Amino acid sequence: MFATIGRSFRLVKLCLHVLAVDKELAFFPIFSSIGVVLVVLAFMGVSIGIGALDRIDEGAFGAGDIAVAFAFYFLAYFVIIFFNSALVYAAHERLAGGDPNIRSGLNGALHRIISIFIWAAIAATVGLILQILNRIARDRGGITGIIGQIIVALIGAAWTLVTYFVVPLIVIEHRSVGDAFRTSFGLVRRTWGEQVVANFGLGIAAFLGYLIAAGIGALLFLVLSPIGTAGIVTAVLVGAALVAFVAVLFATLDGIYKAALYNYATNGEVPSLFDGDVVREAFRPQ
Repeated sequence: MFATIGRSFRLVKLCLHVLAVDKELAFFPIFSSIGVVLVVLAFMGVSIGIGALDRIDEGAFGAGDIAVAFAFYFLAYFVIIFFNSALVYAAHERLAGGDPNIRSGLNGALHRIISIFIWAAIAATVGLILQILNRIARDRGGITGIIGQIIVALIGAAWTLVTYFVVPLIVIEHRSVGDAFRTSFGLVRRTWGEQVVANFGLGIAAFLGYLIAAGIGALLFLVLSPIGTAGIVTAVLVGAALVAFVAVLFATLDGIYKAALYNYATNGEVPSLFDGDVVREAFRPQ
C-alpha cells in the first residue's frame, strides 16, 4: 500500500512538471466543464418543459424520453471527449518535444472531429445502457439488485479499461474508431497481460486532494458559520472553488499521463520527462 501511495505522489510530481511547462493545458478541462454545464442547463430546460424528468423518475418514460436522454448523453460525451482529445493531443506534442498551445490542441481535435463524433455516439450509447441496467438493478432491490449493480459496475470498469487508448489513437495516429477500439484492446492485452489491475496512482492522489479541499471547506464552515449568512456563503464558495480546482488539476494531469502511457504502450519508450518505473507500473499484471 505504501509503495502504491509513494508511486502516486511521484506520478503527480512528474505530471505537474509537464503542466508547469505548459500551463495552458489546464484550460481544456475548464472548457469541457463549461460546455457540460451548458448542455445540462439546456436539457434541464427541455426536459422540464416536456415533462420528461417526471416520467423518467416514475419509471414511465417512453421512446421520446429515451431519445431526449440519449441526446443529452451524446452531447455531454461529445463535449468531454472533444476537449479531452485536444488535451491529449497537446500533451503528446509536449512529450514529443514540441511546444503546444490551446490553438494547436483544438486544431488537433478539430481535424478528427468526425471520428470524435462517432466515438462520442458509441460511448454515449454504452453509458446510457449501463445507466439503464444500473437503474433496473437498483429498483429490483435485495441481494439480486446489489449483485446486478456490482456486475454493471464491473462491465463499466472493463469498458473503461479496454477503451483507454481510443482517444490517443484517434487524434494522434488518425485511426478510425473501429481500428482505434481494436488497437486499444490489443495494446492493453499485449502490454500488460490478459489479467490487468488498474492501478491509477492519480486516482489516489485525486482522492486525497478532494478530501483536503472538502476538509478545508468544512473547517471554514465551522469557523465562519457563527458570523451569519456572509460567513456561510464565504465558506461554501471557498470550498466549491477548492473542489473545482482539484477537479481541473487532476483532469489535466490525467490527460498528460494518458499521453505518456500511449507513448509507452505503442513503442515501449517512456517520455524523457517521465520516470520509466512509474509508467510501467501504471497497470500491473495480477
